[in-house]
Amino acid sequence: MGLFPQNWHIITSRKLRKRFNNFNVLLDQKMSKKYLLDIVRVSFPYMISTFFDATSFTLMVFIVSFFLPSGNELASLGSSIYIVWVLWGFSTAFSSGITSLTSRFLGDKNLKNIIHMFVVSFKFSFIWYIFILIFFNFILVDFIFNFLKMDQNVIKLAKEVVVYYCYIIIFSIFASIIFSILQGILKTKEIMYITMIAVIVEVLTVFVGIKFLNIHLSILINLAWLLGELVRISFGYFFINREGIKLDFGISKTLNKNLVDDIRRFWEALYIGFPLKIGSLIFGSVYYFILSFITKIGNELNLAEKAVAALTLSQRFEVLIWMLDAGLTVAAATIIGKTIGYETFQHNKEQKIKEINNIIISSIIVGTLFFIPIFIIFIFFNQQLLAFFIKDTDIVNIGKGYLYWTGLMGLSMVYNSIFTGFFISIGKTIPLTLYMMFFSILRIPLSSLANDFDTIWIVINLTNVFMTVSLVLTYWFIIRRL
Repeated sequence: MGLFPQNWHIITSRKLRKRFNNFNVLLDQKMSKKYLLDIVRVSFPYMISTFFDATSFTLMVFIVSFFLPSGNELASLGSSIYIVWVLWGFSTAFSSGITSLTSRFLGDKNLKNIIHMFVVSFKFSFIWYIFILIFFNFILVDFIFNFLKMDQNVIKLAKEVVVYYCYIIIFSIFASIIFSILQGILKTKEIMYITMIAVIVEVLTVFVGIKFLNIHLSILINLAWLLGELVRISFGYFFINREGIKLDFGISKTLNKNLVDDIRRFWEALYIGFPLKIGSLIFGSVYYFILSFITKIGNELNLAEKAVAALTLSQRFEVLIWMLDAGLTVAAATIIGKTIGYETFQHNKEQKIKEINNIIISSIIVGTLFFIPIFIIFIFFNQQLLAFFIKDTDIVNIGKGYLYWTGLMGLSMVYNSIFTGFFISIGKTIPLTLYMMFFSILRIPLSSLANDFDTIWIVINLTNVFMTVSLVLTYWFIIRRL
C-alpha cells in the first residue's frame, strides 16, 4: 500500500477545498472586495496627509538651522515642540470621539445628529480652550521649564514658543473639530489636499519670515502654525458645508435638546477621545526614560550623543509605519462606525458583527501588503538607507539595528492601529488606553536591564507585539458580547 493511500491526492484536494470554503464563509468574497477597496480609498489619502504633517516641523527646523546656525534657536525649538504636541493633544482630546460619533451617525443616515455634534463641539470648545489656557499657560509651563538645565536664553525662547501657542490654540481646536467631522464622513481625500496646502503655507511662512522679514522666531513659528490652521479651518468648512454640515446654532432646538443634552453629547465625545490622549502622553513620556538608558550605554562607549542621534534619525524613517498606522486607524474606525450605526446597531445585529469581522480582516490584509516594502527596506537595506543621509559610521551602525528590529516586528504596530480603530468606532477606548499605558511603562524596567543598544530596540518592538496579542484577545472577547 505504501506510505500514502492511493487516493491521497483526492483526499488532500478535498481538505484544501474545505479549508478555502471555510475561509470564504468567514470572509465573503464580494464583501471582502468592497471593504478592501473602501479601506484603501479611506486610508491612503490619510497616510499622505500624515506624512505632510510629520514633515512640516522637520522642514521648519531645517530652515531655522540653515539661516540661524548658532544652535540656540534649534535647541529652543527642540525643547518646546514636545510640550506643544502635548498641549495640542490635550486641547483636541475629543477629536477621536467626534470621529467615532460622526461615522455612526452617518451609518444611521442622520445628518441632523452630525450637525448637532459639530455645533456642540464648536460651542464647548471655547470652555475647553479657557481651561487649557489657564492650566497650561499659567500653571504648567513654568513648572515644566524649571526642569530643563540649559542656557537661560534658550529656555526663554522655548517658553515663548509655548506661551504664544497657548493663545492661538483655539484655532487648532476648531481645525481638529472640522477634520474629525471630515474623517467621520470618510472624506480623507479632502483632508489630504487641505493638509498639503496648510503645510506649504507653514513652511513658506517660516522661510519668508526668517530670510526677508527678520521676525522674532517664537512669533514666526506661531504665525506659521496660525496660518496653517486658518487654511485647515476655511477649506475644511468649505468641504463639510458642501455635504450639508454647517454651524446651525438652532439645531438643538430643532432636535428638542436642551443644555444638558448638549453637555452629554460633548462629554460622550470627550469620554471616547480623552483616554487615548492620556495613553499617548504616557507613551511619549516613556521615551525620556528610554533616552536616559541609551545615553547611559552610550557614555560607556563614548557614543552618547551619537546614540541619541541614531535613534532620532531612525525614527524619521519610522514615519513610514506611522503613516500606515494613522491611515488604517481612521479607515477602520470610520468604516466600522458607519457599518454599525449609532441607534440602529441592534437592527440586523448578527450581519453587522459579521461585517465588522470582515472589515478587520480586510484591514489586516491591506496593512500587511502595505508593510511588505517597509519590511524589505528596514531588514535588508537599513545600513544603505541611513548611510545615504549621514556619513558617520557610528550613527549608521547604531541606527541600523533600530530599523532592523522595527522591520522584523513592526507589523504589530500596523495591527495595533487597526484594533485601535475598532475600539474608537464602538466608543470603548479605556481598555486600549490601559494597554498603551501598561506596555509603554513596561519598557522602562525591561530597558533598564539592557547592556547594549540592540536590546533596547528589541524591548521597544517586543512590547508592541505583546500589545497586539492583548488587543486581539480583547477584540474577540468584546465582539462576542456586542
